[in-house]
Amino acid sequence: PLHLAVILFQNDDSIGARVCTRVEGSLDVNVVRRNLQKLLLKRPAQTPAPLEAGASTTLSQLLHRATKMAKANGDALVALDHLLTCLYDEKEIKQVLEASGLTKKIARNTLDDLRGGRKVTSASAEEQYEALEKY
Repeated sequence: PLHLAVILFQNDDSIGARVCTRVEGSLDVNVVRRNLQKLLLKRPAQTPAPLEAGASTTLSQLLHRATKMAKANGDALVALDHLLTCLYDEKEIKQVLEASGLTKKIARNTLDDLRGGRKVTSASAEEQYEALEKY
């Protein structure tokens, strides 16, 4: 889940970065990135990296929760906003995000605003988020 969190905030057009910029008063996404990287650096590392890696049990559980959330919302597919919301179930990640100023309530409200009430019915549905602002 921590690696997923890092990816969800990595780029300026990522879902995490878009949430941070939409928060009233604009939350600094770089603070979130730095705090996630600090947490990642505390984890053990293997050198050289393994040739194959699989999903951890906690990541599999997170994906299962995201799938249940998507179904409960009436979505046909799991979207990045489901994954981001489920990250708050992970204690360490929740602490880092909240210490950075991004509480679950703020994230959920911002994600709902980004989504604009649309359902995820296709693999390209997320591209429609903020379509007017993009173009």
